[in-house]
Amino acid sequence: MKSKTKFNVTDKMIKSIVSKHFPGESVNSIEELTEGMFNSAYALWGTGILKDGIVLKTSPAPGTELLTYEQDILRTEAKVYELLKDSPVKIPKILACDFSHKEIPCDYFFMEHVKGILWKNCLQRISPESRRQLMYELGKSSAAVHSVKGSYFGYIKDDKKFRFSTWGDAFSSMISDILEDGRKRNCQLPYDEIRSAVASCENCLNEIKTPHLVDFDMWAGNIFIDEATCSHITGIIDFERSFFGDPAADFTSAMMLFDNVEDEPDFRKGYSEISNVPFKITDNDRIRMNLYRLYMAVILFVESYRYDEDYAEMIKGHLNKNIAHLLEELK
Repeated sequence: MKSKTKFNVTDKMIKSIVSKHFPGESVNSIEELTEGMFNSAYALWGTGILKDGIVLKTSPAPGTELLTYEQDILRTEAKVYELLKDSPVKIPKILACDFSHKEIPCDYFFMEHVKGILWKNCLQRISPESRRQLMYELGKSSAAVHSVKGSYFGYIKDDKKFRFSTWGDAFSSMISDILEDGRKRNCQLPYDEIRSAVASCENCLNEIKTPHLVDFDMWAGNIFIDEATCSHITGIIDFERSFFGDPAADFTSAMMLFDNVEDEPDFRKGYSEISNVPFKITDNDRIRMNLYRLYMAVILFVESYRYDEDYAEMIKGHLNKNIAHLLEELK
């Protein structure tokens, strides 16, 4: 996907930073990975540690127009990989990081190349039996992510303005930030209705007393599965949107995976095995999940400025209907 946020890293730059972090190794092949919609990524093959392939991921360059929550989110992703390194979640190992901007004008890290094929690229090949196994494994992975607890609510950043003592305050700030981003870009959104919907659910939000790690980008474009059988997860990537908050938020961002987690017995089984408690969705969980769907819809609407005009107009038309429906559900 073409996006104004992607920084074009030249072959010369890539070879220079490979030489810095992996002295004596050479790059023989470079392939831009175009599936992502925000950061730039490149698959590299060569000698030594590059023999089986590694991935270079880079942030937007300084001065690039970004949304408020998107500041330093490549660093967020690196931190989450560190938080999950001893967990059963299948994540790539970070091989080197550099946030100094001395070599190239952006943050970057190198990570292992994840074997397999993206779940979204083989939907037609997944048999009902394989899907059940995948959902079971996804449930276990999700519960393992949620088992990581934080000391605050909010986005995982060094800047303490993103950290809060209650989930209600954190989520209200997240909504306020994205709405302000929308105003700056003259987005036609029902601002007052959205703020009112969130404010009316403050008590419901504050039922969440413990900050849990939340992926908030759990969809079929971020999950690799084995290509031969399409029945096992081989890797999960892109934790850049992660925050500490309500685990139920991860049951709303599962595009191309499922529509309603309550209709997924294999996911619930895997989740319960790791969490050691029965999987249950309450009425208040459903209210909060609609708030998280609303938040994601507003993010997607506001970020459309960075894509080509035809795509942006198409997605905004769909999201307008979605936002209106969710506001009606939240009344």
